[in-house]
Amino acid sequence: MEQAIGYRFSKVQVYILFAVVIFILFFKLNSPPIYILDEARNAQAGREMFQKKDYIVPTFNGELRSHKPVLHYWFMQPAYAMFGENAFAARFFSAVMGFLTILITFLYTRKWLGQSAAFCSALALGLSTHFLFEFRLAVPDPYLIFFSTLGTFAAFAFLQNGTRSQLYLAAAAFALASLAKGPVAIGLPGIALLIWIIWKKKWNRVFDWSLLLAAIIFLAVALPWYVAVHKATNGQWTQEFFFQHNFNRFSEEMEGHGGIFLITIAIVLIGMLPFTSFLGEIIRKRKTVFQYELVQFAAIVTIVFTGFYCVSSTKLPNYPMPCYPFFAVVLGNFISELISNRTTSKKYPLWIVLLIMIAVPVAGYFAIQQEVEAKHVSWVAWTLLIGAWMFVSFLVANRKQLDWFKRIMILSISYTFFNIVFLHVVYPRLYEQNPVSKTINLVKQQQHIYAYQIYNPGYNFYLNTNIKEYPTLDSIKAKLDQYPDATIISRKEFADTLKTLNLQVIAEHHDIFELPTTIILKRNAEKP
Repeated sequence: MEQAIGYRFSKVQVYILFAVVIFILFFKLNSPPIYILDEARNAQAGREMFQKKDYIVPTFNGELRSHKPVLHYWFMQPAYAMFGENAFAARFFSAVMGFLTILITFLYTRKWLGQSAAFCSALALGLSTHFLFEFRLAVPDPYLIFFSTLGTFAAFAFLQNGTRSQLYLAAAAFALASLAKGPVAIGLPGIALLIWIIWKKKWNRVFDWSLLLAAIIFLAVALPWYVAVHKATNGQWTQEFFFQHNFNRFSEEMEGHGGIFLITIAIVLIGMLPFTSFLGEIIRKRKTVFQYELVQFAAIVTIVFTGFYCVSSTKLPNYPMPCYPFFAVVLGNFISELISNRTTSKKYPLWIVLLIMIAVPVAGYFAIQQEVEAKHVSWVAWTLLIGAWMFVSFLVANRKQLDWFKRIMILSISYTFFNIVFLHVVYPRLYEQNPVSKTINLVKQQQHIYAYQIYNPGYNFYLNTNIKEYPTLDSIKAKLDQYPDATIISRKEFADTLKTLNLQVIAEHHDIFELPTTIILKRNAEKP
């Protein structure tokens, strides 16, 4: 077992770290409205399964939802039972997965690299704004990331020391990960593990008879639901999920989420701030950083995930996130070496972070000023300057007695407050300005509610009902003839077309930081 001897963080410091993580993940979890399209669809789909007591076929708006497998819906159902059918319940187990991901990163890193590297790796992950943000959403990625991380760490442990219990744990974890998001859950970790086997010549592990039992465990956990949903939907779910939502997303740009390969690299580097500011120093000190096998393996996992999504046609910020815990190990190991005085670093990474903590509020203020729905709350961006103010204040106050341990702690505390303000103040305040929140009370007063072409699925969650979509003018006209007092939800781009049906806009709000504008229409009504 490789162990790095260095600064040893006390149990109290470890407990404080995890207490802060729990606070950030769970505090005001219900405050941001359910508005982001993916979150709205997933939260409502989980609730529909809960209300129907259906554990097999996911639906949204009463129709088959084949975008993702079932695991996150399973977790949402007991949460809805415990906490009620609300945003907190929809997000609760996502936050649990965030805490568990940081915990297992700490535990496995402590086993192989010692307490200092484990603490710094958990710190690197717990400081990531992107990581914390994702684990406060009702989406499948938190479940994928946790079980993929657990499976990959456990598989590494088996390859290193042959512990079969770790192999069986990996099989179960990968099976659950595949129930969270499909084949990608095992494909990319499998590539990283194969590279490690070839590089380190671990062929004796490949031909271990226990792999057969591991395969049986994997199939026993993952296969029953896939078979059940295939039968229940006559193969429709299987065809749509594997071909449209997996193969096509890799080979074709979908939903406008494309771009050059550098986008994925930028996502990972920005997503794992603040410690990615030390990446140049990590490369410069690579012989020191990569002397441990877990760090080498973690780098392979990071490169595999980042490289794959660089060449994927569809690019989304959450795609490469399963590599974050392993990138955190690389970053955390360097920080551990630094504070233990086994390596050195120039100071420019600190100034990079300070510049970012100043630039984000400034850029955010001007960006919000351009958003008509949120312009009146643009002041909230300036609250993010608390991170930069604390950073400078602490550095000045301790300028005569600064070593790298103190610098890293000052950076970590300042960035933690930056995260708290962003996640608990700025983000909720901004997204309260979305069109669903601004019109939901008006829409709730209506008896007959329908949609023309496209609408925001957040309405389903807050109305707790299906909203029938009508794709053609003739179909919506027929429904209006049946219910003349009906309310129609649509987008501004269809307003002129709908006016031909004697419909008038009674509410109009731009979708926050998006291109569309949501409109609410009724017959023979005047806009208030």
